[in-house]
Amino acid sequence: MGLKNKLYCKALDKLIKDNQKSKENRTEINPSQNILILFEGTENSNRKAVLDFSNQLKSLGKTVKLLSYIDSKGEMTDFGMAVYNNSSVNIYGFPKKHILNLLDSQQFDIIFNLNTKDKTHLHALAVKAKAKFKVSLPTKYKHNFTMLLSTKEKNDMQLILKELIKCLDKLTF
Repeated sequence: MGLKNKLYCKALDKLIKDNQKSKENRTEINPSQNILILFEGTENSNRKAVLDFSNQLKSLGKTVKLLSYIDSKGEMTDFGMAVYNNSSVNIYGFPKKHILNLLDSQQFDIIFNLNTKDKTHLHALAVKAKAKFKVSLPTKYKHNFTMLLSTKEKNDMQLILKELIKCLDKLTF
């Protein structure tokens, strides 16, 4: 385990401990209204699939926030959602403070961590975010997720979202 990975794991442990101490993080039975979707959106097809899913949730009366990582260092164009890129990630693979601060003042009912490439910074954001229920794709890092969504397709966002919808239907979403 390299130095970068050890420093990342140490910072991740702190986020998990801080999040578990929070009283706001208790799971309760209530209708989910406020949803955050974190995802790897470098590919246009991923952004389109998540936007369609978001619009489907909005049509059900849900409030949906999107935060996408775009793998680039250049100028960002308007993608119709909140985005960040490599310039917002530190040398250890952790999101810089201004990105982490985006989540500090917000409480969500559900977070969907659709981190198809298991990026450390997206993982850290999902751990940091305050939510009553956290759904994620499987990860190799420590986490505080409520449910891991196992799917055969790890990179096809359309198929991942279909599997997610099936799971949510079973949970009477």
